Amino acid sequence: MNFKKHLQSIIFFLILFSNACEEGTWELLEVDYEPVLNVFAIISLDPEVDSFVRVYRTTNLSEESEIYVGIDTITFDNEDYYFDIYEPAAIIKNAQVSIKGTGNSFSFNFVPKQYPWEYKKNVYLDTLGTFTPQPATTYLLEVIVPGYDTVKGELITPEIPVLIDSLIQDTISTKREYKILWKQLNEGKGYLTGRLDDQKVNYVKGCEPDFDRVVDLQSGSYIVPVKICEDQQSIFDETQHLIIQLMTMDENYYNYFIRGEEGGYSNFLLNSGTTSGQSVGIEGGLGIFGSIATSKLDLILED
Repeated sequence: MNFKKHLQSIIFFLILFSNACEEGTWELLEVDYEPVLNVFAIISLDPEVDSFVRVYRTTNLSEESEIYVGIDTITFDNEDYYFDIYEPAAIIKNAQVSIKGTGNSFSFNFVPKQYPWEYKKNVYLDTLGTFTPQPATTYLLEVIVPGYDTVKGELITPEIPVLIDSLIQDTISTKREYKILWKQLNEGKGYLTGRLDDQKVNYVKGCEPDFDRVVDLQSGSYIVPVKICEDQQSIFDETQHLIIQLMTMDENYYNYFIRGEEGGYSNFLLNSGTTSGQSVGIEGGLGIFGSIATSKLDLILED
């Protein structure tokens, strides 16, 4: 299986805590705490993005967030380099994970992390390659771990978006507005983004061509506004490409990541962090059972 496909826009992040405290005596807090499962499951209709399930347990305040599991040695130019390997202390590796739909049940198996840079591992995947989710279809999630309540989830997958490339300019500029068009869908919300494929110009803050927009899929279009900037950047020495992506999502995903951002939610696919203490689309634990589909288009960005 090509794990490079896994979560194409997936973004991992580092949260830095800075605490300023007066000198004094710390009091140890003890609470009667029963851990529950924290499940993060995404069904992807995008052939470049694998569906996956992450299974964790909640932790108490006295636990370390990560544990040391070993060391990896890499030899390069006859020199050995050593890397410590850590994993989340709360990770669950012995779960029975299945997704049911279209009259079939598909088992997801744990794929361990072997190297420090393999951030796409330590997840449950369809290792047999038999799970091909369909649009507008009901799927059921079940996660069984001894000693914990069974986590169950349900969703209806979104329609697959279609960007109409024949009606979209193949060369665009931030100095003039341009329109993105897609095949109209009967309902639902979409998330439209523009991202530089490989930034070769240092843009003044606020003048970057990147954009994010929640769009109404029934409208069928969105006009990207002009960015008025003085001395915004130097002349392009090389061709720049802007990747346009339209993502459709099921109701669970929308409620968890888009609507929920006002309450401190965030989106692992939309360049933000993680959430905690919430559950959408599942029962018996915390987390999210959601689904996405995407369509992409490569445009040339001129000065």
